[in-house]
Order: sequence, then structure tokens, then C-alpha cells
Amino acid sequence: MNNPNRGPLARLLALAWDYRAVCLRVFVGQLASLALGLGALAGSGLAVDVVRRALEPTAPPARWPFGLAPPIDWPPARVLIAVVATALLLATLRARVVHGTALATGRLIHMDLVPALRARVFDKLLRLGGDFFQRNASGSIINRVTSDVQSLRAFVDGVVLQGALLSFTLAIYVAYMAHVHVGLTLACLAPTPLMWLATSWFSRWARPAYERNRALSDAMVLAMSEGVKGIRVTKTFGAEAQELERFRGKNRAVRDQQEQIFRRVSRLGPTVSFVTAINVAILLLYGGALVARQAMTLGQLVVFAGLLQQFATQIAGMAAIFNTLEQSVTAARRVFEVLDAPLEVETPPDAIALPAGGGAPGEIRFEGVSFGYEAGGRLALEAIDVTVAPGRCVAFVGATGGGKSTLLALVPRFFDPSAGRVLIDGVDVRRLDLDGLRRNVGFVFQDSVVFSGSIADNIAFGDPAAPRDAIERAARTAGAHGFIAELRSGYDTVIEEAGHNLSGGQRQRLAIARAILNQPPILLLDDPTSAVDEYTEAEVLAAVEQARAGRTTLLVTSRFAALRIADDIVVLDGGRVVERGTHADLLAAGGFYAHAAALHAAEIPR
Repeated sequence: MNNPNRGPLARLLALAWDYRAVCLRVFVGQLASLALGLGALAGSGLAVDVVRRALEPTAPPARWPFGLAPPIDWPPARVLIAVVATALLLATLRARVVHGTALATGRLIHMDLVPALRARVFDKLLRLGGDFFQRNASGSIINRVTSDVQSLRAFVDGVVLQGALLSFTLAIYVAYMAHVHVGLTLACLAPTPLMWLATSWFSRWARPAYERNRALSDAMVLAMSEGVKGIRVTKTFGAEAQELERFRGKNRAVRDQQEQIFRRVSRLGPTVSFVTAINVAILLLYGGALVARQAMTLGQLVVFAGLLQQFATQIAGMAAIFNTLEQSVTAARRVFEVLDAPLEVETPPDAIALPAGGGAPGEIRFEGVSFGYEAGGRLALEAIDVTVAPGRCVAFVGATGGGKSTLLALVPRFFDPSAGRVLIDGVDVRRLDLDGLRRNVGFVFQDSVVFSGSIADNIAFGDPAAPRDAIERAARTAGAHGFIAELRSGYDTVIEEAGHNLSGGQRQRLAIARAILNQPPILLLDDPTSAVDEYTEAEVLAAVEQARAGRTTLLVTSRFAALRIADDIVVLDGGRVVERGTHADLLAAGGFYAHAAALHAAEIPR
């Protein structure tokens, strides 16, 4: 399954091979069920011949399989009772086998395959770089982990197992019918190639149709996700009707496209039924003539008719198998796109390990760093040369889109530079163990993300085993302990979805506590006060000032009030460093910074 050079069908078969032991047990159970069902059907034919012989002594005798004829002195009633009892016994055994097989299939699909595959896809998503998530919408990603994985599950159950069973079943039915009468078998099966032509036509049409359906489904899920996330904006503008119509449009597109698929699928069924009707007509004409000439018994004709009906049912099942196959292959392409996506950022084989818990001094140096989000596209950063001494705080300011946040993202290797190097204590970050690097870097984002769970769980997100005193120490340093203590359940207070029961400043202080819990020597702050009011800004800045003590700190900010905690200021414009110095130096220089400071005179730190 891991070889990306193989086609999706080959990799789906490899996925089934991973569960071959359980699949084999299920398949053996299905074969046993088939054999028992054939035995019961043969018993019904024998019963017909026994009854007919009792009513018409001149009728042909029953033809017992495998030489298992009853004693010749048994009366017809006893023979009939024995045949019926045997058929009932076989039917009972078959029911038990079917039950056991269904349980084994359920365990294989719902307890083994699906959870493992979902976890595997999600694990890969967690390790993919930012480029993948920029290229793929959230609706597409959600569908790949949910419905697409389910479609891959359907391949094992609905294609491999059912396809193998169908092949064996058809072979056994043909052999049994040929054993009864070769000529009648050949005549009844002559129209069967028409079914293959129909399924082949359907297969060629279905794959692009299912790919289109997946894309439309992605768009629908994205519209729903955006509608839920933006519910406050929607209500603010009274745009409920507009959003509902947008979702209805996406939903309608999925429905209409599915309707086209269903119509094509529904045409396949009648085609199969028409061929089956031809088979039955041949059976009645040719088989009736054989019974009339006593070339076969009436019971054998009954059995043959039952076999032919089941044969037609199995052939009709091919439509469902081909339908499932096309859905599975389409879904497989999307799932394998995730599993095969290259990891832009990985730990090198000869990685250097940084000591955890603040063991590194924390000097950061950008040497000729350039970076672009798209190969050959515009550079977000160009020829950046900046050194930050251990324990110092450097603020990065500049116009929106100037590359400030991008520069911070290069330190923990969310991206790697297109040119140049980022060094920590003289070592290129690309040579460091990735987990160790990120444990030495605390990152506070502009939008403070909190997770479902308690406040303590959120602070200890990077170290779930952290003791309570370490959690409280981090909260005190981040200025969060005060408001946490006032909550009814303190650190055990459960945070609502998206942190709606906390203010923006409270969420941001929790984010700071989370970033410094493991005592990282480096702290990155990506505009932590941009979304809060002046009063809250003062609280957050006080928390930041405590948190940065003894740490090398990079601060991106659009608020001049935040610059009071910086030792040095770097001005970026168009991805380049245009100025660097202290607040006083930059004002005296009369450049970009001085002009911006004049526009924000009330915010300038004194």
C-alpha cells in the first residue's frame, strides 16, 4: 500500500492483503454457506422427484447425488421426511455460518480496517507541512478522513470478498448445472456476454462521474464548515437566508450529480434482468423438452431453474460490485494523495538533538534567508540577515504582507527557506531533530487556539504528563492564574468549543502559558495583541514581559505599544530588512519607522 508507483487498484488489493487472514476466514465461511445452500436446493429437487414418483410410478426415479440413495425398502413418506429433515438441517447450519461470517466481517471492517486507516491518514495530516493545507480546502480534507476512508473499506467488503465469492459461486453453479445437463447449460448461458458488455460500459463512464461527485461533496462540506465557523458574522449581517441559499446550492449540485449516477446505475439493473429473462425463456423451452423426453427429471429441472435464478442474481450483483469498485478507486486516489504527499519538513537521518527544557542558550541567526510560498513565484522574504543574541527580544514591524509572520515560521521549521540558513546556536535548524527543535521553541499565534478539555489540559497540551504545580507556575508567569482561580472549577474548568466561555485576553494568556510550560529558551510571538482592546492589551503585554524574561524572543507586532518590551526593532518592507535599531535610533533616522510612528504617536512607548 505504501508504494506510490502502483496504481490505486493495486494498492487497494495490497490493503486487502494486509488483512488476508481475516478475509480468508470470512471467505471460507461464505463458501461453506454457499455449499450448504446448494445442498438445501438439491434436497428440494429430490423431494419433487420423490413425490412425483409416489404419484406416478412410471415417472423417472430420483437421481441421488454421490450415491447417497436411501434403502430401497423405505416407503416414499419416510424418504420424503428424511430429505426434508436433511434440507432443514442444512438450512439451520447455513444460518449459523452466515451469522458467524457477518460478525467476522463486521469486526474486520468496523473494528480493524476503518479505525486503523483513519488514524493513518490523520497521522500523515499532522506531519504534513503548511503547503498541503494551503492547496487543499478543509472540506476536502475532512471528506478524505471520513467518507473516502469508508469507500476504501467498501472495497475490501464489497469488491474483494464479494468479487471472490461471486467468482467461486458462478464457477460452482456452472459446474453443477453442467453436471445436470451440458447442452442446457450452454444454451442458458449463451446471452451472458451481454452482461459483461453492459458492466464494461458502466465502468468507463462511472469513474469520472464519481470523481466529480467527490469534488462537489468537498465544496458542500466546506460551505457547511464555513457557515458554522462564521455564524456570528452571519447573524451580525442578517445573512441567514443568503448562507442557507449558498449551502442549498452546493447541496443541490451534489444531489443532481448523484441523480445522474443513480440513473445510469438503474439502467444497468434492467439490462441484467433482460438477459436473465432470456435465460429463463431458454430454460423453459429447452428444459421442458428434455423433461418431456425424460432426458432429465422434473426435480432436476426445478434445481436447474433455482441455480439459474441464483446465477442471474449473482450476475446482477456484478453491477453493485462494479459500482463499489469505481467509488473505491476514486476515493483511493484521494486518500493516497494524502498518504503519498511529500513531507517538506522532516528530521534528517543524522539529526542533532537539542536538550529539552531550556538547555540551549538560544541564539538565532538568519543568514541570507529567502523564501517563497510557490516555486518561481514572488518571494515573501529576500536576503534576510538578522542575528538575535540569547535572551534578547527583537521586534519585527512593517506593513501587512511584509513577511514578518513568515520569518517566525522558519524558526520551528513550519517551512524551510528557499535560500540561506536559519541557525540556532550556530546549527542549521535543518540538521536538528524536529521534535526537539519545536520543544525548544514556544510559539504564541495571533489567533489563540484552545482545544476541548479543561484549562489545565490546554496549558499542558505540549506535555500531557506535566504536574499541576508546573501548570500553575506557567499560568502565573503568563498572568493567567488570577482569572483561572476565580473560575468556579479553577484549572478543571472545561473550555467550550473555540473558547467561547473565555475572553480574547484570557485565551491569549492561556496560549502564552502553554508556550512556556516546557521552559523553552526561544519564544516566538506572532502579533499577540492584535485582536484585543487596550485594557486587555496591557494585561497580555504584562504577561509577555514576564514570559520573555531569560528567553530569546522574536515579536511580530502591529501595535506600537508592544514595542516597549523589545530590545531592538527590525523593520521589514516587501520581504526585506529596511531598518534596524532601537526605538530612538529609528526615530532619528527619519525613515519608514519614523513615518509609521508619527501616525501612531499615541501608542508609542514612553
